[in-house]
Amino acid sequence: MINAAHPLAAALAGMGALALVPAAVAARTGSGHAPIFLATFAFAFFVAGLLRFTMQDRPVRLTRTGGVALVAAIWLLVPLAATPSIAIAAGLPPLAAWFEAVSAFTATGLTALKQGPASLFVWFGLLQWAGGLFTVVSAVAVLAPAGLGGLPDRTPRGGAALDVVDLVAVLRETAPAYVAATGLIVVLLLMGGESFYVAFTLATAVVSAGAHLPPEAQLALTLDESPKWLLLPFLLWSATSVRWHRALLTRRVNAAPEQVESLVIIGWWAVLGVVVGAILYRTADAPSLEALRDGLFSAASLISTSGIGPRDGSYESLPAGLVILVVLLGGGALSVAGGLKMMRLRAILLRTRGDLMRLVYPHLVQPAALEGGVGSVMRGIWAGAASLAFLFGVCAIALSPGLPSFQAALAAAAAVVTNTGPVYDAAGLGWPAISSLPVGSVLVAVLGMVAGRLEIIGLFVVLHLAVWRT
Repeated sequence: MINAAHPLAAALAGMGALALVPAAVAARTGSGHAPIFLATFAFAFFVAGLLRFTMQDRPVRLTRTGGVALVAAIWLLVPLAATPSIAIAAGLPPLAAWFEAVSAFTATGLTALKQGPASLFVWFGLLQWAGGLFTVVSAVAVLAPAGLGGLPDRTPRGGAALDVVDLVAVLRETAPAYVAATGLIVVLLLMGGESFYVAFTLATAVVSAGAHLPPEAQLALTLDESPKWLLLPFLLWSATSVRWHRALLTRRVNAAPEQVESLVIIGWWAVLGVVVGAILYRTADAPSLEALRDGLFSAASLISTSGIGPRDGSYESLPAGLVILVVLLGGGALSVAGGLKMMRLRAILLRTRGDLMRLVYPHLVQPAALEGGVGSVMRGIWAGAASLAFLFGVCAIALSPGLPSFQAALAAAAAVVTNTGPVYDAAGLGWPAISSLPVGSVLVAVLGMVAGRLEIIGLFVVLHLAVWRT
């Protein structure tokens, strides 16, 4: 883990630099919270510098297993460094503040805060924005080469069993498009008449598939029609693979390895959007065009596992089982979306079809394709699906104390493991906030959110390393 000091120092330094933005907002609005954000900046840079200069003479060689442990450490430690600022700005106890920090950094959106100073929501927006970028970088550079959950392996052919993880190179590849998408959303919303505060918070939420929004941004979605149409393509962008995005930008879409998966996701969104629109039309008594618009927006939001609703309580009209099923499936591989991922479901269905065909025609010769799921890739896909089901059950049981019903436990577990916080709508149904549950339940929820960003099975890898290799 000594080799992890340099990447961990870079992550802390980046988080500290982002803390300067809410410090400036607090100073401008006069909320009085600027010193705590400046202290966060100073502390993060001090710890990052300490790690950097202590290990500067050591060669950096991070293996695959060490990379998984590094990613898990960053998901836990970066929110820990941001906890004091959230605790003071929001007036929360330490455990609840840490939960809010993890929820923001993992782009989950589980929060008990409906009101707060602008600097706090800007801080939440930056944390979820950074978490979305880190989700893509860690998936491409660490989780896929490690073969977790059958993710597409981008390791160079002929690579050794233990390869150096080049986080910086992947960051340079993915960050420009990620930053450009964020800036484009801000510009479009500003042209649509929104304030910069609303445009910025909506942009950070949509591009990262997060859901931490100030009340002003949620009000803009409820009252204005244009933001929903403007944000729709970006929600679909968040649900599809970063390598497909790169192929689109370089006009090499036919060579994109995730092209079929992305097209399936778009088709799934269109069908689901019409279904949800029809349900809203019948149950919410909304005009047909408005119901279709909200249905398409809700479908894109759920598939990307953002969970932002077109209005407060928008998911109350939908069947709870449908909502949970959609977020458990999730979006595409190598994206900011959580859940099982469409690639894995497609591979499972293809493999099941092949097995059934062999039962009917025992001597049938079938072509084997990697995307259909063969060999170790298919074993990883089955392991990822089984891990998701197991973790979902554990979270439902652990979160049930303090919750009023089994439906609430299922919704909370789905929200945690898929990083889709708004699925658990405490305000709409009167359920208590997750951070107010017993300490054990809160800790399980934190581990569940981190597991969602580790492609579920990554948590079991880390636990295996911690238990059996110490």
